[in-house]
Amino acid sequence: MHRISLTWKIFLGTALVVATVLGATLALTAREATQAADASVDNALKAAREQAATYLSARSRALRGGADVFVQNPNFRALVQEKKLGDVLDQSQEAASQLDADWVQITDADGMRLAKSDDPSASADTLADSPLIRAALEGSTGQAFIVVGDSALAQAVTVPIMGAGSVVGAVMAVKVLDSTVASMVKRNAQGSVDVAFFMQPRSGAPKVFASTLGRTAELDAFVGTLPKARDTEPGVADSITMDVMRANPMLGGTHYVALAEPLRSASGTVYGGFVILRNRDAEFAAFNQLRRTIIFGGLAGLLIAGLLSFAIARQITKPVNELVAATRRAADGDYAAEIQVRGTDEIGTLAGAFRAMLADLRDKQALVEFLSTGAEVDARTVQMAQMRSTMQLAAQEAGITPGARFAVRYDVKEVLGVGGMGTVFKAVDTELGEVIAIKTLKQEFLSKDATALERFKSEIRLARRISHRNVVRTHDLGEFSGVYFITMEYVEGTSLKQLIRERGRLPVAVTLTVGKQLCRALEVAHEQGVIHRDIKPQNMVVEANGVLKVMDFGIARLATAKSGMTQAGMVVGTPEYMAPEQIMGDEVDARVDLYAAGCVLYECLTGHTPFEADNPMTLIAKLIEETPRLPSALNAEVPAALDHVVMRALAKNREDRPATATELHDLLAAIG
Repeated sequence: MHRISLTWKIFLGTALVVATVLGATLALTAREATQAADASVDNALKAAREQAATYLSARSRALRGGADVFVQNPNFRALVQEKKLGDVLDQSQEAASQLDADWVQITDADGMRLAKSDDPSASADTLADSPLIRAALEGSTGQAFIVVGDSALAQAVTVPIMGAGSVVGAVMAVKVLDSTVASMVKRNAQGSVDVAFFMQPRSGAPKVFASTLGRTAELDAFVGTLPKARDTEPGVADSITMDVMRANPMLGGTHYVALAEPLRSASGTVYGGFVILRNRDAEFAAFNQLRRTIIFGGLAGLLIAGLLSFAIARQITKPVNELVAATRRAADGDYAAEIQVRGTDEIGTLAGAFRAMLADLRDKQALVEFLSTGAEVDARTVQMAQMRSTMQLAAQEAGITPGARFAVRYDVKEVLGVGGMGTVFKAVDTELGEVIAIKTLKQEFLSKDATALERFKSEIRLARRISHRNVVRTHDLGEFSGVYFITMEYVEGTSLKQLIRERGRLPVAVTLTVGKQLCRALEVAHEQGVIHRDIKPQNMVVEANGVLKVMDFGIARLATAKSGMTQAGMVVGTPEYMAPEQIMGDEVDARVDLYAAGCVLYECLTGHTPFEADNPMTLIAKLIEETPRLPSALNAEVPAALDHVVMRALAKNREDRPATATELHDLLAAIG
């Protein structure tokens, strides 16, 4: 799987999702449609069964009603009482005609047959054992299904013949169930159904004797599969279950759904039954068409989705491939690749971040190339400009001796430099095993005002929170034997001031790189609520890899601790790089750092600060009242756009300067 391209992964993933959705939709549709079709079939079968039962009951009632009327004839009663067989036979045939019965038989009060309409020669057998005849002789009307030979079932009713307050005989009227009855049931049923009547012989399998489908071996085989139940009547063979049964036979190549209903004798014995059948294939034809439509539509949808997913995948992977190609070129040292990908989505955001990374790499490359050409400059540590004798004297004043251990845990290696506020040492933190820088603070800058000193400590604590590649990380503030010191990240490189002093003005590309990295450092500091107040080339170090680092965040606050930070007219910083509001002692905000950044850019481009003078008062007057010359007036290589940005940063009114370090960075980035 890891060898499959992203395009194909997206395509296959999309296709799988679409196929899954379509498959689930088809399965759900099939289930719902099947359930609906089955419910429709069941309802139709149940309705047809009820209609069939109603029709058969109506036949029985009509037969019984006609028989009740017929036995009311006094002459008929007299003939039965007198057992005039010829006349009784005539009466039976007349009754069969009037009742539309297949045959009628008449018994005397003892159950002996007197006549049978369809068989004049029928013997005088006793019928007293018949439950129907017995019920009539007892004065009740009976109706039930009976076996007619071994090939059919019939509906039978019996009514008593009353004479002089007693039963003198019984009349049994019979109508056989045949294909005509099946056709009538079919005609009366709602929907398209077929009907089959079957019987259970005393021996052998059930068989159909009347059907709207005709009598076939398939029908006989089907009714032979109906479940059996033990009959309670002695001497009667097992018969079909008394429960309604649903089945799904195949008849003549057609699927049916069937509902069986038993037909009972007077004693409750099941002699057979009828089956209502509905064409399942016809019922499911619409569903099958729907399913085919869904399948074809699904395949078409899958094809369209596949094409769309492939196009989308190509749309996604094309910029990714472009980024991959640019990454490979960058790995080979080519940072000039143009990323054409745009947009606000994740890919566009990634492309933007990659463009920013390439721009950063180009910037650092410009610095690295600049450092590696021209005059040979030894790699130096922070502020290495002091003479060795001066550094030794400063070390003695700080009470720290190189080669000795300081503050229990720091092995001091050498003096790195001397600044206006203290001395910097290279040391090893024995607890962490790291090389660090230690800056001791001159006693004259340490206020005896506990509140002011605490505010300075608070500033240092804020500075500790700044973590960025363009900022020299402040580790801790400590005190040992009366010496206050700050531990910080050790940086090996060349101060920006030293570069300007040794090289003169810097190329425009190098200046832009310096400015953008400075802005990044100010961004993170200002986000933490830290204002540097003393941005100048002396506080910036360029590493050999082209990374510029700004140091001494929070240190400038120390100068205010000498006389209190809230006094009006206090001047904190280096005058050449100070904003007018700062040098006047007004309340300051982060924009004083942006003014100082403008001064640094000016000096990088021209080799000079914006204002220069022989004494501080003249310098301050120029800073407040005069406008510096355009950088391009001193360096023809400076473009007009860069002139504009630098002069905007140097605006006397802070409202006219860029509002944030991010804004200043973006202005510089737009130039190059």
